[in-house]
This record gives sequence, C-alpha cells and structure tokens, in this order.
Amino acid sequence: MAGQSSTTGRKTSLPAIILIGLGAFLITLALALVFFVVPSQKKTPLDINSTTVTETVDGTVLVAAALASGTPTDMNADKPECRPAGGDEGDEGEAAEGEAAEGGAADAEIPVSCFIDADIPMYSQRRVQAVEPSDGDVITLQAAQSLLREDISGSDGVEGLINASVDRITLDRVSSEPVDEPTSTLQMTTTGDPEQDAPTGFVREGLQYKFPFDAEQKDYDYFDASTFTTNPISFVGETEIKGIKAYEYRQDLGPIDMWSSIRDHFSSISTGYDQRVESILASYRREGQKAGVWGLEGDPERDVDMRRYYTNTRQVWVNPETGQIIDGKEDIFQFFAPSQEEADEFFADKAAVEEEVANPTRTAVRFQSGWNEETHEATGAAAQETQDTLNTFGRIVPIVLGVLGVLSLVIGLVLGLRGGRGGRTARA
Repeated sequence: MAGQSSTTGRKTSLPAIILIGLGAFLITLALALVFFVVPSQKKTPLDINSTTVTETVDGTVLVAAALASGTPTDMNADKPECRPAGGDEGDEGEAAEGEAAEGGAADAEIPVSCFIDADIPMYSQRRVQAVEPSDGDVITLQAAQSLLREDISGSDGVEGLINASVDRITLDRVSSEPVDEPTSTLQMTTTGDPEQDAPTGFVREGLQYKFPFDAEQKDYDYFDASTFTTNPISFVGETEIKGIKAYEYRQDLGPIDMWSSIRDHFSSISTGYDQRVESILASYRREGQKAGVWGLEGDPERDVDMRRYYTNTRQVWVNPETGQIIDGKEDIFQFFAPSQEEADEFFADKAAVEEEVANPTRTAVRFQSGWNEETHEATGAAAQETQDTLNTFGRIVPIVLGVLGVLSLVIGLVLGLRGGRGGRTARA
C-alpha cells in the first residue's frame, strides 16, 4: 500500500513541475523583452523614406538673377524708381537701356528693392531617405530640400526654385548623432545648378533629422545646414499632437553672417582656390554699391560691402519614445547688412524689421511656415505605428507574460505542496 500511495504522490507532482517550469519560462521571457529584446530594437529603421511639405504662405525673395543683370523683376518693372534714368521713351530710353545692360551708371542707380519680389506664394519640401552605407549600427540619410515659389513654377519645378540643397549624413542608429568621421556632404545652390556642390566631406556635430529614442527634457546640439553651424536647441514643454505625446524644442538663431560662416567651413576642410566655393559664396556678398540703393540710413553715396545675414526661429515637436519629429516650423529671415554690429542692431529693432517686411529694401529671403496637414497625417501615423510596436513588446506583452508566469508559478507551487503533503500522509 505504501508504494501505491507514493506513486500517486509522484503523479500529482508532474503538473506542478510543468507549471513551475512554464511560469519560470514566461517570467524570463518577459524580463528578456523588457531589458534585452526591445532595447536592441530601438534603432532607426533602415527603410526610411519620408517627405515633408510646408503650408504655402506669402513670402519675400531677392531674385539673384535679376540683381546680377540689373533688370527689375516683372513685379517691379512698372515702378517709377525701377526705370533707368531717361528710359521713358524714344532714343533716350534705348540709350539708357544700353547703358544699364553694360553695367553703367543707370544700372547702379536702381534700388535693390526693384529686384525683390514680395507677397509671393512660397513653400518648402524635403525628402529624407536611407541610402548606403547603412548597416546594423549606422544609417546614412540623404535629404533633398528645396524652397520654391508657387507662382512661377514650371512643370519640373525648376523655374520656381529659390534655393536647394542635398545633404548626406551618416548617423548612429541609436543616438541619432553623426558619426565622428568626415562622411557628411552638403550640396548647395541658389540657381538650380547641380554642379555647385561642396568640394569634400566633413565632420559635423548635432542632431538634425531625428532625435534619439527616449528623448529627454533637455537642450540638445542641433546642426543648421544653411550656415554649417551647430547650436543648442532647447526643450520648451510637453504637449500632444493628434493624440501623440510630443516634446517641443525651440532654437533661435542669428543674425549669422552667412558669407563668413560658409567660407570658414569650406576653408577648414579644403585648401587652395575652388571655383565651386566661389560660386556658392557669390550670392552671400555684394560689393561696390552705394548705401542708398539698399535703403540704408546715412550718406546714400557711401560705398558699402553688404553681406547676407541669417536668422531663424526653429520649432520641432518630437515623440520622445521614438525620437521621431512629428511637426516642424521655421521663421526664416535673411537680409543684407554692412556689418555684424549693424545687423544685430537692425534685427533687435522690431519696428525696423516690421518696416522691412512691409517695404523690403534689403531682404534676401523671408519665409515663415510649418508642415501642412498631409505631412502631419503621414508623420503622425508613422510615429504612432512605431510607438505602438514599442509599447506592445516593451509593456503590454511583458506584463501579460509576467502575470501568466506568476500565476503558473504560484499554481505549480500550490499543487506541488499539496502533492507532497498527500504523499507523506499515505506513507504514514
């Protein structure tokens, strides 16, 4: 009889052993998901291919081709101050036009405002996609960005091009920081000429197209492609965009001397004369003109060396879990000034800036816009999908596995204890 009872006790302990083993396995699997599997998956995906487009807004642009040729834009051609002296009619008009074409005095008297188109529909678009080299640790992104005017856009969009760039950068897939190697390149153009590219690769610092996973409420370094400078972008606050948690970051830049910053950048990575660099720099400096044609105060006949200065208030909204930027806005103002001191004083004078916005005399670009609704929908959906995946395998699944594991373990232990007590009673 004692042997039979012992056999019965061993049979009742088998389910207990199975449940205890299953419970331990489920708990181990839950812990592995939380501490190993999900963290290892927090990497920028290798199939990035996204396009962001801003709302079309009224902006201002200095038409470089018109300024270079001394020919007022169509929007300004009928203004009295934009007509060459003596160029109203007849032979005198033809003579004046000829003098202007040859770069004579008549050309020099035309105010810069005659080459500035204001209140024109403008928008910006950017396509970011993953390219080679990319692997398990790094990803190379190529970002093609352009600023366009909608009123004169041709079938291929080139006619409406204001400026464009093609940026390539290799990032760490976890931190989203650029690798410490001279792999970055940045092609720049204000004419649509693809040959105006940077002569070589360079090392950059700062975030740009993506924040790290689990972004923090702190300042980050952020790279500005227009000036080749890295500056802090500050945490502002927490909000929600279309139901998705977002951190807002803001960066206030400028005035930054674009001619000097771009020249210094290229000088630091190359030696000797490079025609491509000169082509890039040409639109950022104007020499040999009088102060009067720029609408500057003081002696209108004094010679000035005008350089383009850049200001930008940049706002980005980031989903902290994924590091994805789900909304963006920029307030770009580029203008010419004879010195850094004058540029600082002008930009600090809000009344002067408002007057310049209303009646531009030295504006290069004025553009203030944010992402359009279609972009919001697309980026929001992508961020939500990534966030849901991380939430499912980083929280929901581990919790379910953990609960089932604990229940299985407890039931197994209870059955084991009961079976043990039953066996001892039978043997007695």
